[in-house]
Amino acid sequence: MSNDSPQITPTRPPEVSELIADIVAGKVSTFDLLRSAPEGDYRAHVEMMRTFGAISSDLGALKVFLAELQQKIADHEGDRGNSEEIEKQLLRKDGHRRFEKLMVQRGAAFSGKSSLLSGNDFETCLAQYKALLAHVEGSWASAAEEFKMRNFPIAAFLAILDIEEIGKLGRLPQDLVYYDKPRLASEDSFVDRDHRRKHYLGVVSGALINSRLDRILGKDVVKKLLHEAESDEFEKTRQACLYIDTKEGVPVTPAEQIGEERARTLVILAGELMAEVLGHFPWEFDRMLDAVMTFEEQVGIPPKKVARR
Repeated sequence: MSNDSPQITPTRPPEVSELIADIVAGKVSTFDLLRSAPEGDYRAHVEMMRTFGAISSDLGALKVFLAELQQKIADHEGDRGNSEEIEKQLLRKDGHRRFEKLMVQRGAAFSGKSSLLSGNDFETCLAQYKALLAHVEGSWASAAEEFKMRNFPIAAFLAILDIEEIGKLGRLPQDLVYYDKPRLASEDSFVDRDHRRKHYLGVVSGALINSRLDRILGKDVVKKLLHEAESDEFEKTRQACLYIDTKEGVPVTPAEQIGEERARTLVILAGELMAEVLGHFPWEFDRMLDAVMTFEEQVGIPPKKVARR
């Protein structure tokens, strides 16, 4: 008697099977599919991403996508130099180890947790999604305003708060894409409450490979910030933003501990991370980055550094 189990092939909608056949036959480009959703149309983009996920499960279609991706990379001017530079910066930032740790930390924060979106339909989930993004964007805007009013401790505190929220909401786009996935039983611990883990998730997710951030803040500063996200420095700074302390027996206020440069660095970092991690849809990324770029120029970052490339 054979021990072989029958192979179960997942059923696909006929239109997805037809699309896979066209992709494998070279009639449809996977990149054309990725560009097919209209600008600003959340539902169309969600459906496109779900379709792309379905076709990616087919080995033939996946091979075509990888071949197209390799060709796009090869066609990009100076690609070899760019790839070598990325690898160099990863090594400089201890990137391979930190990326592996990031995957572990994401698993600890998100695995087995219910969706952040609780709506019964797409429209309700989308409204919740937008409200969560608006909260982070509003909090960052408040940090920028506090900085411009020279209230540096509160600006830095709000920036760190934003970084924590960015770490917490890293799963949000996937929750929207799979809004109709069956949810776990209701529980109070569906969001991560570990401050240090949220610092790590927020910073490493958006700063490990980010040539723009390296350019704006400087590679040495970004390397130091990555180290701080892995230690308890962000938590120490968060406390220093709010509370009177003593140093060498002398009382010090938050204003004496958190200066202009530290606050500026943290507000810029939080804004850039917000766009990089939470700007999942192109129009969201553009909106967030435009706000951050305006602030960066206002606080003295040279326009040539701020400009998109």
